[in-house]
Amino acid sequence: MKKQKKELHLCGRLMSPLTIGKSVLIAIDGQIYHTSRVVALYEQNHEYVHFETLNTHYHLSLHPFPLAAISPLPVRLAACA
Repeated sequence: MKKQKKELHLCGRLMSPLTIGKSVLIAIDGQIYHTSRVVALYEQNHEYVHFETLNTHYHLSLHPFPLAAISPLPVRLAACA
């Protein structure tokens, strides 16, 4: 019998792009979590992401900056003078 993967329901934000074959960084309450490699992406919109890694199914509510988290463009911080 095949072992069931763990399911996590979280509220946070993506700190790295969500890409098949690469791990993801997730920020939750000031802590940064590093996932195993992403194997599937099931749902992605401006409020929610559901993806699967080698070990876990993640259901992530994107707060407080959902649009920046799913942006396909690289985001860099800029200093104001």
